Amino acid sequence: MMPGTLSRYLARRFLSTLAMILVSVLVTVLLIDFVEQLRQFSDREGFTPLIGLQLALMRAPDLFETILPFIVLFAALATLLNLSRKLELVVARASGVSVWQFLGIPLVIAMAIGLVSSLVVSPVATRFKDRAERIEAEIMRGSAQREGGFWFRQSGVDGPSILHADTVSDEGFTLHGVTAFVFAADGAFREKVTARQAVYEGGVWRLIDTEARSADAAPQRAESYLLPTNLAAEDLRQILVSPEAVSLWSLPDFIAAAEAAGLNSDRLRLMYHSLLSRPFLLAAMVAIAATVSLRLFRYGGVAPLVLTGIATGFLLYVLTEIVNDLGGNGIISPMVAAWVPALFALTAGATLLLYQEDG
Repeated sequence: MMPGTLSRYLARRFLSTLAMILVSVLVTVLLIDFVEQLRQFSDREGFTPLIGLQLALMRAPDLFETILPFIVLFAALATLLNLSRKLELVVARASGVSVWQFLGIPLVIAMAIGLVSSLVVSPVATRFKDRAERIEAEIMRGSAQREGGFWFRQSGVDGPSILHADTVSDEGFTLHGVTAFVFAADGAFREKVTARQAVYEGGVWRLIDTEARSADAAPQRAESYLLPTNLAAEDLRQILVSPEAVSLWSLPDFIAAAEAAGLNSDRLRLMYHSLLSRPFLLAAMVAIAATVSLRLFRYGGVAPLVLTGIATGFLLYVLTEIVNDLGGNGIISPMVAAWVPALFALTAGATLLLYQEDG
């Protein structure tokens, strides 16, 4: 067992390096985001630099989640390289401490940070990001928009219907650029209704400035069109929201609501498992750093190894994004897409360490 003094020393070194890199990167990213806010909204009425700073700060938790894997990678590299350069790892090994023992501390810390990020930081980031988007929408006098629009299915007292909206505002209670395909109770197609806007009024959609087309009647225009719906207000919030805007605690309910509405829940499931697997992804970053930073400096060739480790970390991130796209689009299982990259990288790193240290 590794001495407690050495464990505390390694933990302190890793955490201090992690904090220093995190603060440096976050400050830099915040400044860039603040400048971007000034550039984008400076000509908008009511916008001030203070509001721009507020928006940048509200986005900080979300930025933290995005850059966290790289922060852990760089912190592990810097800590282990510094310990190796000062021959502290050599002394630790000479005293009978194996590489697995002194790597246990950074691995545990990385997994703990990943757990806190998924359980605590993610809900906070979601809430602040949502507030920032509302403020931006008020500044732009516009609405939230998703590429490809919003599709969902619903039921009503007269039969089911399928709705598409170009944009959504007011937390899903107002739809813009609406197309509704209305069916009879027996499933037969009744009519297609297009509208400039649709407003949710508790159990019914009020479509405004509409045109209805059916196979056996001429197009009919009307100021409003009432379309019954079985969706409650909470269902709308869950359906008309992107997976990235949902916290880990709320995702199971969102998944159930999406499936009840006939929507594909793959992206929600992917986000859920991605948050659960985040501790293992951060542990994989530590393992990658260890494989390239334990070489003694007197042997030379440290710089190419470090560059290889950084490139491997970025490659893991890119591959994770690619696999996530496959999982989000239903090509592979969302659970597999979320867990396999992290577990594969962690296993590969452990295998390389076994080869280097024990082989």
